[in-house]
Amino acid sequence: MKKKIHLFFRKPIKGQHFSIENWYYEIIKNFKNKNIEFKVKVCPLESTGVLNRIFITFWAFFNQGDVNHVCGDINFISLFLNKKKTINTILDHHSLIRLKGIKRFIYYFFWVKIPSIRSHHLICISQKTKKELIQYTNINKKKISVSDVCISDLFKKDIKKFTKNNPKILIVGTGINKNIKNILISLININCELIIIGNLNNEYLAILKGYKIKYQNYVSLKHKQILKKYIESDILLYVSKYEGFGMPILEAQTLGRAVITSNLDPMTYVGGKGALYVNPKNIKSIRNGVKQIINNGKLRNKLIVNGFENIKRFKKRNILQGHLNCYFNILKHNL
Repeated sequence: MKKKIHLFFRKPIKGQHFSIENWYYEIIKNFKNKNIEFKVKVCPLESTGVLNRIFITFWAFFNQGDVNHVCGDINFISLFLNKKKTINTILDHHSLIRLKGIKRFIYYFFWVKIPSIRSHHLICISQKTKKELIQYTNINKKKISVSDVCISDLFKKDIKKFTKNNPKILIVGTGINKNIKNILISLININCELIIIGNLNNEYLAILKGYKIKYQNYVSLKHKQILKKYIESDILLYVSKYEGFGMPILEAQTLGRAVITSNLDPMTYVGGKGALYVNPKNIKSIRNGVKQIINNGKLRNKLIVNGFENIKRFKKRNILQGHLNCYFNILKHNL
């Protein structure tokens, strides 16, 4: 009888969530074993509100496999899963950092503490996330492995001539951690056009319209549509205040786009020598970085070449094998 590995995915919230799950589809696509069957279990409801979350926690209990892998963000559903058969991927701890009071306590208990207790193993997507998890839970580090993220095969080298007079600058995500206000202010009076993927609140819209910044805005794009926006762009501006990993950096480097990102971990780890690093808290630093990329062709081309080299560090085979080792270890322990 085939062993069933169940990958639990959140139901994406329109305009807020992007495909953190895509690299798990790479596991399914690249793995062939007649004795193992992968099944993707997408939550029937969005992870919003108490009732929805209670429902999907029980739904997960009734949809268990021989291995249960909670693939990030909905880690609270581990509550009733079989501990001996459960793996949790921890993406980041941004909510734990930004929340206060009772909300912080609830988040800590259900999204951090419960998964750390109710898992046979945990996978963190960066050393930073692992360090934070150990700090917050005091869990045995032997129970945690770190796995980089592999990007979709859809992303391939696609060089385009840089549009110096009116470059298109791609911004992926508009959440609190994405630093959108500082980014927009830094671009005032710079001749460019923004491609913004994600919901724009009234404050961001007021800045865009008040300073007549040209922009396109897209919400809830499918993966191929997001790829198209990367291809159309000249620069990725990804100057977050906090990230668990920073997959857009690798996606842009794979295509051959200039990358500007934050001088913070893990972005510096992910970007390697293929990105220009700026201080996300300093508007002048962001502005100078954008001007450098626009005006300095030699620097821009060097970063693009370095980006092609950098992506070689993130070998899909190694990333996938690390996950498979975790699955096989659980199956072995539950024979």
